[in-house]
Order: sequence, then structure tokens, then C-alpha cells
Amino acid sequence: MIKSYFVDGDKGGVGKSFVSRCLVDSFINHEVSGMPKIDKLIVIDADPMNPDVVCDNGYKNEAVNNIQIIGLQRPIKSEDDWLNLVNELAETQINETDDIRLIFSLPSAAGLYITESVLSLMALMNPTPIWVMGIDASSTNQLEARVGKSPMFYQNGVVLINLKHGPGKSFEFWDKSSIRKTLLSGEDYAWSELELPAMMPRAAELIGSMPLHTVINKGNLPGSGVAIGTRTVAQTYRGIAGRKLAALESSR
Repeated sequence: MIKSYFVDGDKGGVGKSFVSRCLVDSFINHEVSGMPKIDKLIVIDADPMNPDVVCDNGYKNEAVNNIQIIGLQRPIKSEDDWLNLVNELAETQINETDDIRLIFSLPSAAGLYITESVLSLMALMNPTPIWVMGIDASSTNQLEARVGKSPMFYQNGVVLINLKHGPGKSFEFWDKSSIRKTLLSGEDYAWSELELPAMMPRAAELIGSMPLHTVINKGNLPGSGVAIGTRTVAQTYRGIAGRKLAALESSR
């Protein structure tokens, strides 16, 4: 079985990379999160300017908790980049026997290059867009524009409310928007809304682009540079966030 998640948003700073890392970790930590046990997890960092999910401190090719993790840096700056990437994945990484999840961490403009040709290929990967919502109007307006441009790709999806930006009431532009009513009504679209709790800001700063499982493993080693307090926060947070994100699988 193949499923893919496209983590997107309108601009830098809304938390796309953080959400991508949490989603990857929820599959790694499946015994706690409730995610299904899968065979392969393919993580694609498509940011051409600041790749910080698949990077020196980020996800790499390795086996973790009996899951094969493949980390790819594949910048998306055009329709051709999408076509090349989807073709590459279909030819080299995807098969009919393994249970596979693909997680795309996208730059803010990548969704603009999704055309009908790209959509026909993406359909093979059972895609779900995850829109990381910001608190200003541009985030809501950009989602509405994307849905209008590619309604088939955005037929189902999840709006993720990153509580790092404040409590739910901080997202008033989204809450009062017509596109929210349209997407969540269950009539023409099958979207849902999910809140991701905030991590302690200082811990998030210290962890940076490190995968949570790496933080936890290093925290057990003297001289690793990961303090016990940071490890403890990572351990606690991965359980809370993972159980929230497990709803992505149960709703599909």
C-alpha cells in the first residue's frame, strides 16, 4: 500500500518543516503514536533554498525501528521538477509489495507547479495535502487559490493548526473564511482540521533540524551535546504529537 502526504503552506515560518519532521517521527514511533507499522518511509525535502528536513542534521538513509528510511533532497522549482521527481520515485522507490509512506516537505511555491500532467502521476501515490495554516489572511487566501487552481488534487486534505502560533482563536481569518466552510462541509470536499500542540520553544530551538529519534538516542550518551532536559521534552512531545497525527491515517 502506498500513501503520500504533501506538507505545504503559504510561506516560510508557518512550521512546514517542523510538521514534516513530526509526521515522519509518528511513523517511526508507531507503537506509541498508533500509526500503522510500515516497511518504508520516503522523506522528500523539496525546498531549493533551505532544506532542513533532509540535511546534514536531518533525515538520512537508515533503518530505524525496522523501518527503512530514505531521505531525498529534490528541489521543486517547476512543473518539470515535479514530473522528474514522481517518475524517479515510481521507477526506483515504489513497489507493489511494501507498505510505503511518502512525506513531501514543500517550499511555499511548489504547489503552484502542480498541473494536470503532474496530477495524473500523483494519483498513483494516493496523495493527501496537509496545509499548515498561518494566522494571517494570506495563508487562508493562498489555500483558497490552490484549491481553485487544482480542485482534483485538493479534493481531500487536512488543515493543520500549528499551536506554536497561539491558541485556536488566533486563527480567526481561517475560522471565519468561506473556504473553511467549503472544505469542511463534507459536501464537495473531504477535508478535516487537526491541531498540533506547541513544543516548548527553547527545546525546539535546541533540537533544530535533528529528528526526534536522534535527539532521544543522543540524550542517552555522555558528551553527545544533547542535554537530558532536551531529550525529556523530545520524548514527551513525540508521544503527544504522534497520537494527534495518527488521525491522518485513521481518517483515510
